Amino acid sequence: MATPASLPVIPPQPDLLAYGIQELGLFNTYTRESYLATFGAQAPAWDTSRVTKTWFDTSVDTSDPGNVAVYKIVAPDQNGVWAPRQMVLPAQEAATVNLPGALTYPPYVIAPTQTSTGGALIDPIYLSLEADAQVLMTALGGSGLVAEAGNAVFPIVYPPDEPRRMWDFTVNGVACNAGTLLAAENANGVGAPGSWQITAAGPVWVAAPLASTGLNDTRPATPMPVRDLLPNETLQAGLMGVSVVRTDLQQQQNAQAGQFTADDRATLQQIYQIVSKLS
Repeated sequence: MATPASLPVIPPQPDLLAYGIQELGLFNTYTRESYLATFGAQAPAWDTSRVTKTWFDTSVDTSDPGNVAVYKIVAPDQNGVWAPRQMVLPAQEAATVNLPGALTYPPYVIAPTQTSTGGALIDPIYLSLEADAQVLMTALGGSGLVAEAGNAVFPIVYPPDEPRRMWDFTVNGVACNAGTLLAAENANGVGAPGSWQITAAGPVWVAAPLASTGLNDTRPATPMPVRDLLPNETLQAGLMGVSVVRTDLQQQQNAQAGQFTADDRATLQQIYQIVSKLS
């Protein structure tokens, strides 16, 4: 599992006449799925107090809660004019993502077994490792851990390569099977939140209510920090938003089309200045 890390990288200039401002972005963006695939760990749960944030910066100093990070973004002003602007974030905010979607948990897999009694296979849900049964019994305040062996007529036959057993214990006088309780605790995946409730009939696992996922959140996401515009780049607003235009390629295109270019204008201005001095 890789430690989640993300550092700013200045992207190269695309060899295109026009491109989106995302091509200026300093960081990779993530979904909940790609974050897990990249780092082998889940992104933090969706935080309703924050807006969506698909990038993060681990180069910032988060040692002091008052630290901030300063970035440049491309955004419109109140009149809709797009331009490079400054964005200031708390360092801790800059260093973490806030990705829509629910946390996922590994499925609880119950391996099959050849354990049998009376010639019939036993459902493997009743089996567990002794260590797991011991931890569960302690957590529930139970006692009397014992492995079922059956009886002389119907003994339980455990194969030599089967490390699990039918472990039982009691909680408040109620007999409990560790295997079935573990299956209930992990029904929504290993590590899914919830709590045990001790009832007259025995322990009952109560799954935690589903948390907000942010999938229906309509607030604008935190903008992506961008590099500085290069001398041959300018912003151009259009019907689909704003684009970055390469002025050098635009001039070449205009020249090839026989249109009056900025270079032509500069040349005429120089000629005009020369003629004005001679007159």
